[in-house]
Amino acid sequence: MQTKFFRRKMSINYGKIKKYISAPRLQTYEIVCSNNTQRALKAYQTNIRLSQAFYPLLTMVEVVLRNAINEELTDHFSDANWLINQQTGFMVDPSLTTIDRRTNQLRHNHYLKISVEKSIRKIRIGCTQGKIISTLEFGFWTAFFDNYHYRILSGSPIRIFSRLPSGTNRAVVFDKLTRIRDFRNRVYHNEPIIFDKNNAGTPYYSLDKANEIYQDIEDIFTWLNLDFVKWTKKIDNVPFELKRTYYVINHYPSRKYYYFRVKLGISHYKKKYIN
Repeated sequence: MQTKFFRRKMSINYGKIKKYISAPRLQTYEIVCSNNTQRALKAYQTNIRLSQAFYPLLTMVEVVLRNAINEELTDHFSDANWLINQQTGFMVDPSLTTIDRRTNQLRHNHYLKISVEKSIRKIRIGCTQGKIISTLEFGFWTAFFDNYHYRILSGSPIRIFSRLPSGTNRAVVFDKLTRIRDFRNRVYHNEPIIFDKNNAGTPYYSLDKANEIYQDIEDIFTWLNLDFVKWTKKIDNVPFELKRTYYVINHYPSRKYYYFRVKLGISHYKKKYIN
C-alpha cells in the first residue's frame, strides 16, 4: 500500500518537478530509464550526488596545480609578480600572433594576458599576485601546456611534475588536464556525467568518463609527488557514489537496491573514518 501511494505521489509531483528542472534536462534521464519517471528522477538525483562527490577533488586538483605552476614560473622568471609583469612579456610573444588563412586577418592568442587583465579589473583595489591567482580560471592554468605557451616557456611548466612516468610528454599532460577541465565544467553546470551517447546521439548509461576523470585526478596528484589517498581520504566519496550509481541504474527501486545501498554505505564510512 505504501509503495502504491509513493508512486502515485511521485506521479503527481513529477509535472511540477519537470517544469522547474526543465523538460529538456530531464529528457535524457527519461530515455535512459525507459520513461520510468520514478527511476528518471532518482537517476537525476544520483547524478547530482556524483557531481557533488567530484566537487572537492576538482577544487583541490585545481589548487595544487595552479600553486605548483606559480612556484615554477616564479623561479623561471625570478619574479614573484610574474603574472603582473609578464603581461608585456611572454603573454604577448610575437609567436602568439598568426595570420588566419581563411580571412587573411591577424589573430592574437593573448588569452593569458586577457585573463590576467580581467582578474585585475575584478579585484580593483589591493591587487596582488595571490589575489590574481585565486581568481583565474582552471583553463588559464591548463593553457601553459598547450603547444604555443609551452614552447615559449621552453618546457618549464612540465617541471612541476617530479614523478612524471617515462614517455609522458606535454601532449599527454595537456590532454589529461583538458579532460579534467571539460568534466569540471559539466559538473559545475549540472550536466549529466553518468551517461554517454552512441553514434546516433542516443544517451545510454555509462560511468566510463567519470572513472577516467577520477584516474586523471589521481595521476596529477601522483605526478606532483603528492599522496592522493592521504590528501583526499576524508573528502573523497567518488568511489562510493560510482558504485551507488550502478545500483540505482540497475536495481532501483527493488529491495536489492536498498540492501546493497545500506551495505555499501557501512563499508564506505567504516573505511573512511575508522580504518
